[in-house]
Amino acid sequence: MSIHVDTMILAIINFLVLVVILNKFLYKPITNILDERKKEVMRNLDSAEAAKKEAEKAKEEYLKQLENARKEANEIISKATKLGEETKNEIISEARNEAAKISAKAQEEIRLEKSKALNELRDEVATLAILAAEKIVSKNIDKKDHEKMIQEFVKEVGEAR
Repeated sequence: MSIHVDTMILAIINFLVLVVILNKFLYKPITNILDERKKEVMRNLDSAEAAKKEAEKAKEEYLKQLENARKEANEIISKATKLGEETKNEIISEARNEAAKISAKAQEEIRLEKSKALNELRDEVATLAILAAEKIVSKNIDKKDHEKMIQEFVKEVGEAR
């Protein structure tokens, strides 16, 4: 087996031409496509990272708003409860005051009726006493003495009260 130098040189030249042609028409376009794809993947990763950060920020904002809404709801409930208690206490106080007024009015009416009844009773007793005294004494007392006796009797009945 002999090695021909001419054939070998031609094979090397063919190989080098093939490498140059492959490099120019195949390797560079493929590396350019791969570089572009790499850049696109990197952009997509950066975009995904930015979207993730934005989503986390939105989530935090949502949680803050939710917490604020809960606080406001608790405050509203607290205020409503407090207002309800105040209203209840006010109604109870008004009812007690009204009951006290009604009781005082009733006691005053009772006192007035009692006084009126005592006065009527006093007048009735005085009239009965005069009639009884007239029958007992008959006509021995003159009008002046009669008036004096009535006044004394009314005075005594008033003091007995």
